[in-house]
Amino acid sequence: MIFFLIGLPGCGKSTLGKKFAHVLNLPFYDLDHLIEAGEGARITELFGQLGESKFREIEQLYLEKTRTIEKAVIATGGGTPCFFNNMELINSLGMSAFLDVPPKEIALRLSENGISKRPILKGKSREEICITLEHLRHVRLPFYAKSHITIVNPDIQFNEQLLAGFQK
Repeated sequence: MIFFLIGLPGCGKSTLGKKFAHVLNLPFYDLDHLIEAGEGARITELFGQLGESKFREIEQLYLEKTRTIEKAVIATGGGTPCFFNNMELINSLGMSAFLDVPPKEIALRLSENGISKRPILKGKSREEICITLEHLRHVRLPFYAKSHITIVNPDIQFNEQLLAGFQK
C-alpha cells in the first residue's frame, strides 16, 4: 500500500511522512526530492526557470513514476493534487490523507529556511505568507477534500491520530 500525504506547503507532509514511514517500516519518498534528483535542479530553480505550467507537467511525470512503487509513504508537493488528474491518480494508487493545518499555524511553524525552499512563499513576510496560504487553501480545498481521510491540524510530531486515520 502507498500512503500519500497532501496539503498546503509547510503543513508537515515531509516531517510527518518520515515518522509515519519509520513506524510502519516503509520507505519514505518526497515527490519534490524525486524531481530534484531526476532533473538535477532544485524545485525553486525549476519553478523559476520553467514557470509553473511546465513545472506541473514535470511533477505529473514523477507522480506517474510512483506507479512502480508497491509500499511506501509519499509526501507530495502542495500543488500536486490540483493539476491534471493527479488527485484521481493518487487515490487510485493508494490511501491519501489531507493534513489540514490552518494557514496561520503554518506561517508560525515556517522558519526562514522553510520559506526559501517554497517558490510560492519565497520572499514574503509572515503576513503575506498567511494571505497567500489562505488563498491557496481556498483554491485547493476542492482537490484536497477528495482525500480518503482528513487529519485536522496535526502536530508535526508523529501521533496516534495520524496512524489511526490510516488504519480506518
